[in-house]
Amino acid sequence: MDILDTQQIFTVALFLGVMGLAWLAVYVNRGKLAGKATAGRRLIVREATGLGNGERALLIEADGQPVLAVIPRKGPAQLLALPRTTQAEDAE
Repeated sequence: MDILDTQQIFTVALFLGVMGLAWLAVYVNRGKLAGKATAGRRLIVREATGLGNGERALLIEADGQPVLAVIPRKGPAQLLALPRTTQAEDAE
């Protein structure tokens, strides 16, 4: 009694090959795909980090305005509108 048949091995290898090609296509075109995915969005999460005890800090861009949001596990979220920065200020 054979556990693996030649046809089963070929099918798995073919499936993994197709998945690898799909991954490669996404990896090569990730810039174009990311641009299309975020086009027309008004709310973008730029970064997120855990603060401990179930709290998270999110840097959000809403209609081009940066916003810092602190979201606890229990209780209301706190939002703080941040001043806009230019690319020259970010480089310094």
